[in-house]
Amino acid sequence: MHALLQLGFTEVSVPMLIEKKEVFAQYGPEAPIILDRLFFLAGLERPDIGISQKKLQEIRKIVPKLDRVKELQGIFRRYKEGEISADDLVEVLVKELGLKEEQASRVLSLFSEFQKLEPVPTDLTLRSHTTGGWFLVLREMIKREPLPLQLFSIGPKFRREQRLDPTHLYESWTASVVIAAEEISLEDGERVTREILSRLGFDRVKFSVKAATSKYYAPQTEFEVFVEHPKTGEFIEVGDAGFYSPVALSNYDIPYPVFNLGIGLECVLMILTGETDIRALVYPYLYKAAEFSDEELSKMIKLEREPSTEVGKEIAAAIVKTAREHADDPSPCEFKGFKGEFSGRRVLVKVVEPESNTKLIGPAGFNEVYVYDGNVVGVPPKGWEKDEFLSKVRKQGVSTGISYMEAFAALAA
Repeated sequence: MHALLQLGFTEVSVPMLIEKKEVFAQYGPEAPIILDRLFFLAGLERPDIGISQKKLQEIRKIVPKLDRVKELQGIFRRYKEGEISADDLVEVLVKELGLKEEQASRVLSLFSEFQKLEPVPTDLTLRSHTTGGWFLVLREMIKREPLPLQLFSIGPKFRREQRLDPTHLYESWTASVVIAAEEISLEDGERVTREILSRLGFDRVKFSVKAATSKYYAPQTEFEVFVEHPKTGEFIEVGDAGFYSPVALSNYDIPYPVFNLGIGLECVLMILTGETDIRALVYPYLYKAAEFSDEELSKMIKLEREPSTEVGKEIAAAIVKTAREHADDPSPCEFKGFKGEFSGRRVLVKVVEPESNTKLIGPAGFNEVYVYDGNVVGVPPKGWEKDEFLSKVRKQGVSTGISYMEAFAALAA
């Protein structure tokens, strides 16, 4: 945007909803083929809703004292005629009939007409390229602005692709430029294209004239735009340009030549980021595996259950203290950890090891939870100094500050 503004272009909003007839005006005999790649918009026809005696009985099970049936019929009629929007229907029932919101929703759910609505297609399409709207914009702009016109628009286009793959999406973004002037040559268009791409960081640019030109372009004026990938040296296509067809322009009473350039923003971003799959670029949360640093992972590790009351926290701390003081005492054994009141009752908490020939706390009881290289590791507080892996974890890993014993005590408390 900044590069285009600096070059004297003016940003405008180009329509995204294009009538089918505009496709024929721009593409001529090629239009039926182009229509195949468009998304057509549809709307829902509002139903006629009658209130039978049986339906009235069902309504009165929800609203026992409802006697304003004519008013209800009138609301449905106004809805059908478009006087009441769909968003406001529930609110109108609440305000005009005195229903509660949940009653209004339940009443509407009784009418199958609302459940059986079918989309009805219209002649409106989502633009498959910004050019679809440029003709409409230029027709009006030349009536009110002096030449030359230098305009740009940045926004989405929509293609009904046969498949979604690393290079195709239903929706993608384009930076589109038009220049309307009394005199402008193809060389002028190429020079402008080079200057725009240079300001985006691409100094080596190539053009390739297309053998088969889109019908909204004049023959032999449409060319594909390639830039050199800064890392691989390969030339990658990033856009398309050309002069609009005089035939298409005459359908919109535009008597001047018009140069158009469209740059695919995802293509540019893929080059700048090194991404090779457009799906991963646009929807990384769907197409890329999540990556977290050890620091981020360590902050995600929490105790599933822990006490929230002061007494509960005191109990958990007492368990840890008792375990630490008597960790190496031979078993079977038990030690009082806490004695006090909780919710009006006396509570006694003991730390117990019933098995024989062991210790109160096992060798891993006070291991501390670390994150190292994406691994969650329980690290002994001492010993194992010669273990290469544990040494790396202690030096380079990120501690969560949680030990096994603290987690156990929190759960017990």
